[in-house]
Amino acid sequence: MFSLDNFYKILYANFCKDQNFSMFYFLNFNLENSDAIEISSGPEGKTTLKSPQIIFYDQEPLHPFVFVSLILQDVQSLTSFKYPKILANSEHSDIKNNIIKEYKFVDWYYFFHGFAALEWYRDFKYYPKVETQFSKVFISLNHLTTKDRSYRLNLVANLKAENLLDHGHVSLHCSKQALKTEIFNKGSRLSLESKKFIIQNLTPLNLPLVLDTKLPYGELSSKLNLKLESSALWNVVSETVYYDQRLHLTEKIFKPIVARRPFILVAAPGNLAYLKSYGFRTFDRWIDESYDFEPDPDLRIKLVTKELKKLCLLTFEQLQEMHQEMQEILDYNFNHFYNGFKELVVSELVDNFESACLQINNGRSYHNPSPYHQRLDYPKNFFKEAKQRLSQ
Repeated sequence: MFSLDNFYKILYANFCKDQNFSMFYFLNFNLENSDAIEISSGPEGKTTLKSPQIIFYDQEPLHPFVFVSLILQDVQSLTSFKYPKILANSEHSDIKNNIIKEYKFVDWYYFFHGFAALEWYRDFKYYPKVETQFSKVFISLNHLTTKDRSYRLNLVANLKAENLLDHGHVSLHCSKQALKTEIFNKGSRLSLESKKFIIQNLTPLNLPLVLDTKLPYGELSSKLNLKLESSALWNVVSETVYYDQRLHLTEKIFKPIVARRPFILVAAPGNLAYLKSYGFRTFDRWIDESYDFEPDPDLRIKLVTKELKKLCLLTFEQLQEMHQEMQEILDYNFNHFYNGFKELVVSELVDNFESACLQINNGRSYHNPSPYHQRLDYPKNFFKEAKQRLSQ
């Protein structure tokens, strides 16, 4: 898999350079501190107003304020740009659709975090399979707990209320002061009922709950502690997107897959089905996965907690038997990640870029240019060859 450090350079070299694209992408992306966001004007640092431009907003969920207030202000030419504009992104949502419609972008979707996970976890393909013995029923890692990720406070509060904390390895990197700040934040996404519930259940705890590190940092995303991931049977994956109606997954969901562990996905509605659309299999033989379709954020957490409670009532022997029964799926997901999944995300990236180019060419073939702007003229078999090259 090609290096994530060179991701945009590789896309530029393969798709953009010969067509004189201008491109903009993030050098640093931190929605917790918008002043830290830096934008690069492409690998060669040059732009033009006489050819299409690409904005890469693929590392995080699309944020309308960031997009309008920071990107469109920094890239001022885009506000009155007469030539086609492509938005490279990694989500399916009405938020994205509205941005594309309002600012007249062409959509280029691909699974950025799929590429990230393939690179970050590539070495684990070569480790021999080891049947690591688990000591807990589940593991639940919760680092950031503010704003869009504040639902994790509610998740751990539900675990506490159902007396499940002792059955799991649970982290919650939130001090009591940070908890208080989020609870009394008028803009918090937590419901009033969940705030009361959190205060009742989390304030008695000795916060923060620490498993892996006292100081969470950005590089945790690229780290996979196989021993820690395997120390419990089930992995409760707390995803980035929870409240909004978005299909958006990150590298987090691939950690239990690489560790050959079953998972419960705590995310926005429909994201478990979204994962399955990439060929992965889930665990509805052993748990009720209807939580994935529940639109109410508080009830969705309660449904997840209900399934965990059922699992925690099983004996250790029953859990061992369950683990043996699901070996076929665990091995399948592991092998699919390192083989078929890579081909899928590369094909998707190339096919969707080709579709964007067709839109730019006004729906005509590459050899029949639009009368309104410079055509994109790719050689015959170009995209087929790009797939083969990028899949190596």
